[in-house]
Formats: sequence, structure tokens, C-alpha cells
Amino acid sequence: MKKKIKAIFTNKWLRYLILLLVFMGVISYLFWGPLFPWNPFKIGYQKIESSKATVYISDLTEKDSVVYRVDEMLREEEQFHSLNYVDDFKIFILDKDSDIRRFLPWLRSPGYSVSLSLVNVIYIGPMARKSQTGIEPILKHELSHLLIDQNTTFAKALKIHGQGWLTEGIAEYYSGRSFYGKSEFFTLAKMNDLYFTSLYEKNPLKMSTEEVKLKYAYYRYFVEFLVENYGMEKLQDYLKRYIDNPDAYKDYFVEVYAMNLDDILQKYKTSFEE
Repeated sequence: MKKKIKAIFTNKWLRYLILLLVFMGVISYLFWGPLFPWNPFKIGYQKIESSKATVYISDLTEKDSVVYRVDEMLREEEQFHSLNYVDDFKIFILDKDSDIRRFLPWLRSPGYSVSLSLVNVIYIGPMARKSQTGIEPILKHELSHLLIDQNTTFAKALKIHGQGWLTEGIAEYYSGRSFYGKSEFFTLAKMNDLYFTSLYEKNPLKMSTEEVKLKYAYYRYFVEFLVENYGMEKLQDYLKRYIDNPDAYKDYFVEVYAMNLDDILQKYKTSFEE
């Protein structure tokens, strides 16, 4: 009998201890970890509302004034992509490397900006705020990803991110950002044996920083090539087909551009040599 009572007492307190630890873990994640977007008390962050997005920013400066033009940016994104935002979302503009480490502990670098489309959250990291151009190009880039992901399924979005040459190229082209000028990029492409025969993209988290910059320039100038030579409407048409069935991207390329992808890549390469 004494053993049973002792076992019940012990198990009861063990359950309390487990519940306490779980509760403390949730509180810790809400205030200082990955669950922060759902924390009702975002101390130290200024809140700026727009029609679809709520921006949270720490230490707002004049350089960050773009946060007051988010509605305008969303309309421009929708017009450019010929898509509409479906769900409301949150944007967190962070000032410290430590914030990225706490909120996104799986990222390799604390300076990254990222779109978490599944939960409708965008993080703009410290690198963007410290850059000469400020946060606007990076914000446009991540808004592009979120818009595309909101117009497809989660399963298809995973495939798109695994083979995201088009979406990264569109995000870079639309944002106006370029890691390299055209001539500099082509020189680096030849030095790094980039043969313009494949658009396959590894997960950016598995790339070195220099590889990310080179590949993103590759995709950005390819999208620019498509727009300048075949028009924006064809790109929008291709994008909609692509996000509906990412596996058929080569077939869709022939349907939209009346040319297979290998041939158009060769034309793209030739454009740098002219």
C-alpha cells in the first residue's frame, strides 16, 4: 500500500513538473523564440497596420520610412505578378543579429531575411537595415515569395522552393537588387564554370554566400532577359502555370515561349557575349 501511495505521489509530482516545464518552454518561445509572432505583447516593437500586413519594427529610423508605404508596395507586387494576396500576414523588421538567432535558430547566418509562407510571417534581418539601399529591395523580394506561395498549395510550394530558379529570379528582378552588374556577372560565371545549361537551384541554406549571390544574379538576369525579349504577359502566364504544377515547368516553357528551355538558355548566354 505504501508503495502504491508513494508511486501515485511521485507520478503526480512528475506530471506537474512536466507540465511546468512545457509551460515555461511555451512562454520562453513566445517571448524570446520562434513563437514570437503569436506573442500578444511585442515589447520594444512599433506596430504599423496596413490593409493586409502588420509591420513590427524595432528602433524605427527615417531610413525605414518604407514601412509607411506597405499598401502601395502590395498593390505594385500584385500588379507585377498578376496575382493577389490571399491572407493577412506579419512583417518583423529586426535590428539585432541576436533577434534572428532567437526567432529563426535554424538559419546559418543571423543576417538573413526570410519569408515563412506557411505561417504568413516575413522576417527582415539586420543586414538589410545596414545596407546602403535599406530594407526596401529585400522587403520587395520577400513579399514576392509570400505572394507566390499564397497562390499555390503547401506541397507545391515545397517543390517550388526546391527548384526555385523562377521565383528567386522574379523576386530579384522585381526588387531591383543585383549582386553584380551584367558584365561582372558574366565574367564570374565563366570563372566559376557556369555553363547556362541548367537552372536547378540547391536550397539556399546549403549554398555558400558567394554561390547564392552568383546563382541569384543568374536567375535575376534570366528573368530580365525573358521580360525584355518576350514581354511581361508571357512571364505572368508562365508563372501561373509554374506554380500550378512545378513539375511541368519545361513543358510549360514550350507552351508559353514556343521554344524549349535549353534553346532559350543558349540565347540568354549569347546575349552576354554580344
